Amino acid sequence: MRVWFNRGYSLAPISRAMMDAEPALDVLIGLGRGHPVPSNGAETIVEPDLPPGEYVEWVRSVVMGRGIDFLIPTRCRADLLAADLPCHVHAAGSLATLDLLSDKLAFSRATAGTSFHLPTVGISSADALKRHLEGLMVKGGGDVIASVKPRRGVNGHGYWTLRRSDPLSHIVRPDDREMRYDLYLAAARAQEQVRPMDEIVLMEYLPGPEVSFDVLAHHSRYLKSVARTKAEDGRQHVSTDHRLQGAVSRLVETFGLHGVVNIQFRRDDLGQWRILEINTRPAGGVIHGEHVGAGILGDWARLLAGTIGPEEISRPRIDVVLENRVGMVPVEGSSNQRGVVGG
Repeated sequence: MRVWFNRGYSLAPISRAMMDAEPALDVLIGLGRGHPVPSNGAETIVEPDLPPGEYVEWVRSVVMGRGIDFLIPTRCRADLLAADLPCHVHAAGSLATLDLLSDKLAFSRATAGTSFHLPTVGISSADALKRHLEGLMVKGGGDVIASVKPRRGVNGHGYWTLRRSDPLSHIVRPDDREMRYDLYLAAARAQEQVRPMDEIVLMEYLPGPEVSFDVLAHHSRYLKSVARTKAEDGRQHVSTDHRLQGAVSRLVETFGLHGVVNIQFRRDDLGQWRILEINTRPAGGVIHGEHVGAGILGDWARLLAGTIGPEEISRPRIDVVLENRVGMVPVEGSSNQRGVVGG
């Protein structure tokens, strides 16, 4: 059984974990030209930079030439799902669902009736941004005002927290993704002198913590998940028992999810969980749960290979704290670490 991930994120450790779990699976990963070849043993395919139509035909030739059984696309996903390729094209949902989940404003509207809804405003001009920020500043007197990010974007690109103070924060501490609101607004006005600004979304700032669910689903059916709660000191609490698992299960059913996806929540000022997004691909952090026996990737690999069915997946019980700065190993003596039980 041959599986090909075209260009995506964190594919080397993901493919290695899948092949380790299922020897019948041969995983290939796509790379852009000039990218370093990972040393994880997976076969790599150097992908050309082509327009979507030509890229689809190139993919077709690779599928036929390499004997690919499953294509799991990130690049040109909609085009590849719409094409009649001689292999299974794995999708985390329908084309309409994938489009909705990639649109942060549409996704917010789709979750408006839930207890974890995050109110979100679409912004398409500097004047609209100024008006909404002024309204938020009247409501609250704290330093942090709101968060903004592109209406469509991946991997945190374009995210900023807007605040009243510290005009050099985005230069001195760029990794914090913080900027004084008037400087962001000035940049938006400068952009409009060149061309209209790309639409962004504005939402309340959520102080956290954040919990990230790595989820295994099978055609709208929730199978299992592991929650990774991120702490400021770099540690992660990895657990198969979390109060939001019921919500995660309902989201899988509502959006008809399939395969391995990632669902993120974060606490607001009042401690209420708010949903950030559903990523319709495995998150890079899924490998941390795999190291302590979660089996999200392992069971996905076995489902793809057909060596198990949905009723035969593992049901581990995990509650462990991992130390980020030392390769995500269990922290000795942690009061939260109760080991890995089951399999």
